Amino acid sequence: MREWVCAALSAVLFYFSQGLADAWLLTWIAPAPLLWLAFGNTPAWRLALASFVAYLAGQIYIPQCYGDAPPLAIAIIFGLRPILFPFAILFARLVQRGCGSFAALLAFPACWTAADYVVSLLSRHGTYGSIAYSEMSAPLVLQSASLFGMYSVTFILCLFASALALAARGGRTAFAAAGAGVALCAVDITFGAARLLEPQSSVVRVAALAETRFADQDDVLGLNVDASTALASAARELGGRGAKLLVAPEESLATRRAWRQEVFAPLQTTSAQTGAKIVAGFHERAPFGDIATAFSPDGSWRVYAKRHLLQPIESQFTPGDAPGVLGGGMAMEICKDMDFPETIRQDARTGLTLVAVPAWDFGTDAWLHARPAIMRGVENGFAVVRAANNGLLTASDAQGRLIARKAVDTDQLVWIQADLSLGPGPTLYTRIGDVFPWTCLALTFVLAAACRVGLKSRSAKAKI
Repeated sequence: MREWVCAALSAVLFYFSQGLADAWLLTWIAPAPLLWLAFGNTPAWRLALASFVAYLAGQIYIPQCYGDAPPLAIAIIFGLRPILFPFAILFARLVQRGCGSFAALLAFPACWTAADYVVSLLSRHGTYGSIAYSEMSAPLVLQSASLFGMYSVTFILCLFASALALAARGGRTAFAAAGAGVALCAVDITFGAARLLEPQSSVVRVAALAETRFADQDDVLGLNVDASTALASAARELGGRGAKLLVAPEESLATRRAWRQEVFAPLQTTSAQTGAKIVAGFHERAPFGDIATAFSPDGSWRVYAKRHLLQPIESQFTPGDAPGVLGGGMAMEICKDMDFPETIRQDARTGLTLVAVPAWDFGTDAWLHARPAIMRGVENGFAVVRAANNGLLTASDAQGRLIARKAVDTDQLVWIQADLSLGPGPTLYTRIGDVFPWTCLALTFVLAAACRVGLKSRSAKAKI
């Protein structure tokens, strides 16, 4: 009975922390009931089953967001995490029995961080679904991502849960290990507080705007020119308020390659008149393309093609193979690109301080899918302006603080404006990449080997 009580408790904590409720603090304790079981005498098969059910039930927010998608698509979003999570819990149990409490403190954090990383490498959805994103409403917790990427956040969350479970089990060694875990978490939080207190750099006024009636125009040149003119008019008003960067959502407008000059012209003119750079998303119909175009005040424009497409919805598009770096510390990305840290990290190495992200979300998942873009900014030291049809308009700084936010849930013009500090540029993580999750993977193997030696030693002593 206690297995199912713990499973139910963890499931509820995962659901409310990772899902639509955005109760970020609950993630810190969500795995703890299952780890408490792991450090006890619960039969392994029952522990594994309880862990699988708990994690799977905690992800019910996924079909809540994408319930209209085919079952196979939903299963792909769930991915391997519900299968791998019980193994991470069982691994903590094994290490605790073979190597003691201090090793057990690190077992679950190392194993689950490594698993979370491997899943991101294999999944067509990249890092979507990681527990690290549950903390996006708490910038204090995010700052270690500037050192070691989002996986340092995953590790700290799991470390605290392990410490809590060990403390609940009691015993002098367990309490000592739990104290060490809490101390490491405190160091992480202290670093976060210090980074948030650092002085901000130069400030630029930015804006994001959306009006869904511009999107999905009929395949008629005149209609698309009219839509571009209407969007340009709205952008002109915001440019007149002093905005130096304006961002419109993914596929805000439609065009054909042969029509680019006519459809782009109103936005070119507005950029020149206001002195603002305008980044807008286009659905290109011939040839098919999901592109963003940056219009500069000097009259030039540059096209970027989305590199990570949402399958099967965007199967008609050809993925891009070039970065959207614009120079002067700026770049543009499109929607799902921001779910892939390595893609963004490579761009960030050029010295990015501000990134524009046209996007298109599914309504219910508005905040869930806005979060990865903010995390990429913390990881790599740049501010982010994101505009999503059927989602949110957001402006966030390089520390993950949300400076402006507004929902796009109407056909009327919606906009935000913010005075946004430019980021400091490349961070330690930008330079060293995914060293930390690989270290966690190596630590997992080291603990497994030590555990095997420890169990053999205990078995040999028992026979004497």
